[in-house]
Amino acid sequence: MIDYAYYNGVFTPYDACAIPISDRSIFFADAVYDVMIGRCGIPYQMDEHLSRLFDNATMIGFKNLPCQAVIEEAVLELIRLSGADNFVLYIQLSANEMRRKHLRTENGVNLLITVTECMIPDKLETVDAVTLPDKRYDYCNLKTTNLLPAVLSMREAFESCADLAIQQKDGIVTECSAANISIIKGNQLITHPLDSSILPGISERNLVKVCASLGIPHIRREFKVCELFDADAVLITSTTKLMKVCKRINGSELCTSGMRAAERIFEKMRKDLFDKTQHFLKKNTIMC
Repeated sequence: MIDYAYYNGVFTPYDACAIPISDRSIFFADAVYDVMIGRCGIPYQMDEHLSRLFDNATMIGFKNLPCQAVIEEAVLELIRLSGADNFVLYIQLSANEMRRKHLRTENGVNLLITVTECMIPDKLETVDAVTLPDKRYDYCNLKTTNLLPAVLSMREAFESCADLAIQQKDGIVTECSAANISIIKGNQLITHPLDSSILPGISERNLVKVCASLGIPHIRREFKVCELFDADAVLITSTTKLMKVCKRINGSELCTSGMRAAERIFEKMRKDLFDKTQHFLKKNTIMC
């Protein structure tokens, strides 16, 4: 496949895409984005991801948003041009302003979409993590391009020979560098409350639904770092990785008594994602 990009109506190979300096994602990270995966020419859960994208754009005051049909048409053409099999779609809405100034006064919105190759996991994997202070700001529920804190925490995790960072505030677990985190304890799924300290993850939403279908009750409450070491399983969820299980934190081995339950959850999540494409197939008459 060939990685491709779309910017305000222009399709180009990924490396040839040009963004004007008036795009406020450059100076101010004045942009929101979403990411979805797909296989065989079919994006997964496009409606859910675009709904979150538009909600985020509205919450930060964007006007004159492109309609969903325009985005879907561009997405399908990008997939066709790239010859994509397994892929990641990145969709970004950014403000446009002719001069660099903090106050956004114009209503122009830019649309950037990219399609790049990826591997969709077909089996449950484990990861090692380190705990770090959560130094992000108070808009973590918005999926903006202000990702420097995530970049720095991932770098610190890498330098500690870990795969990711688990972030905490005053001993309360929030989320990972680029993923949500949940625990299973006593056959119960525990997830963080949906507040401004975490992103409302679509994969986490899938996790909750799958657990309900498997008879695993769910509760939203804060949980502490110390509870990670006492959990039956520590689950890491994200769009591109679906779900992983944390095997070590800060070099200490974690309990694996919930591994069988985690494997059942992962297989059901993966199957449900494939099943969800059938609606999209019928809607767009795409054939693999």
